[in-house]
Amino acid sequence: MKLYFLLIISLYVLYVQDVFCQVQGEIPWPTLMDSPWPMIKHDPQGTGRSPYVGPKTANIIWTMDLEFGVFSGPAIDAVGNLYVGTNTWLPQDTTNYFYSLYPDGTIRWTFNTNETLSTNSGFLIGSDSTIYFASQGGFVYAVDYWGNLKWKQDYGMNIFSHVMNIDLDSSIYFTSADGHLYSVYKHNGDIRWKVSYQGGVFSGFAASSPTFSPDGQTIYIAHKDSNLFALKLDGTLKWKFICRPAKQVPLVDNEGNIYMIGSTDSVGLHSINPDGLLRWSYNFTSSWGSGGSTPFLSATIDQNGNLFFIAPIQGSTKLISVDYNRNFRWEYNFEQGEFISVPLICDRDGTIYCGSTFGYYYYAISNQGELIWKVPLDGNEIDNSGAISSDGTLYIGTHLGSLVTGQEKTLIAIRDTVTSIEEYNSQITEYILEQNYPNPFNSTTNIRYSIPQSGRVALTIYDLMGSKIAKLLDRYQEAGSYDVIFQPKDLASGIYFYTLTSGNFTATKKLILLR
Repeated sequence: MKLYFLLIISLYVLYVQDVFCQVQGEIPWPTLMDSPWPMIKHDPQGTGRSPYVGPKTANIIWTMDLEFGVFSGPAIDAVGNLYVGTNTWLPQDTTNYFYSLYPDGTIRWTFNTNETLSTNSGFLIGSDSTIYFASQGGFVYAVDYWGNLKWKQDYGMNIFSHVMNIDLDSSIYFTSADGHLYSVYKHNGDIRWKVSYQGGVFSGFAASSPTFSPDGQTIYIAHKDSNLFALKLDGTLKWKFICRPAKQVPLVDNEGNIYMIGSTDSVGLHSINPDGLLRWSYNFTSSWGSGGSTPFLSATIDQNGNLFFIAPIQGSTKLISVDYNRNFRWEYNFEQGEFISVPLICDRDGTIYCGSTFGYYYYAISNQGELIWKVPLDGNEIDNSGAISSDGTLYIGTHLGSLVTGQEKTLIAIRDTVTSIEEYNSQITEYILEQNYPNPFNSTTNIRYSIPQSGRVALTIYDLMGSKIAKLLDRYQEAGSYDVIFQPKDLASGIYFYTLTSGNFTATKKLILLR
């Protein structure tokens, strides 16, 4: 009887370990802004997984005509503002831009790069609200929350990194057309180091991108046509996994296992453990062939550890799902002629979102492999992963190509009807203006407030004499709770006041700035 009892306990422990090792969650990363989508692919592990539920209906709430198209982004900051980069290359008469937009699609600020080459690289928002982005011209820019240039560095070579990344010491990482992975200092962009192994990271107008282990101590980067490399934070080699990888963003789960699409004896999705040993492979007969390098691709993983990836098979494009232990779950067959070569993303429910490289449709596919909705793109191409905000809005950037100006519907917002939002907001029964935090503060503070009904909202900063210092907000908002970042640039230390006005409601609180 005792032996039987021990056997039952052992089986239960194995079951619990198997189940709970599959639970995937947010990994704290204090050098990134704490926001719904602070970087391309959402996090430094490249999971593409949102903690929020995305739209289950193709309800387009607005579109924005950014005339040069959107190649990179969106990313989303702590209060829902969007960031995107443009994609036009007409040397005779155009320059490219980097935009910040309010959640309703109106432009918050425009940064002129004064470059004819596109701002096509993936980018990120640091914890101090600095936005880092790059261009094909070889420049990396750091701009503050208000769109002012902090620094600009010329690295002398096109930067094609789909994802820029940041480590726990705030160093910035990206790849470029000279085949190197760069690590640079966040405060001025000076190079810490650059490395390249076995052919480099660049091939065919695209480059692989770096991701990090959950503890932030290991960098993973796939090279052009040979091997996945694990690097220490000084750029030296820890180990390499021998294969022919895709140009992609390696995905890392909470246990430190790495996932990438590539070819060993055959093409497949490979799971590699943190020591560089093959955990498993899910192989398929690919249109790429078993020996060649693959297009740019990257998988996504849901909260239960299920994997999702694109596989061109026998002339068609499929979305395949396998579980944490590589068991086949399902496949979704896209229409004939469709091709998708962008990183996938998923929401909290495991709904997969992806768009057509050829400009056919943008898709939402359920966690069970069924089409939920698709939106025609009318020829607008998708070259980035999209982003999901905390209110469930999916933002998509599109473009018609680098030789076209006057483009339309290049930024699209999709959100479910307001029923669920009204139910959520019905819990808010009164106007609330909270104390800013931190307070006192040195450079940045957050101001939270709630409004029980829709209306025009103004949030204003005053000095001790009652003079208006800054207007942080003055626009229509739906009922709900909001968080605004106040980042004064030139104010002296002292006591200031912030006032919230909405309808007949007015409230004022004190904040203290200490330089």
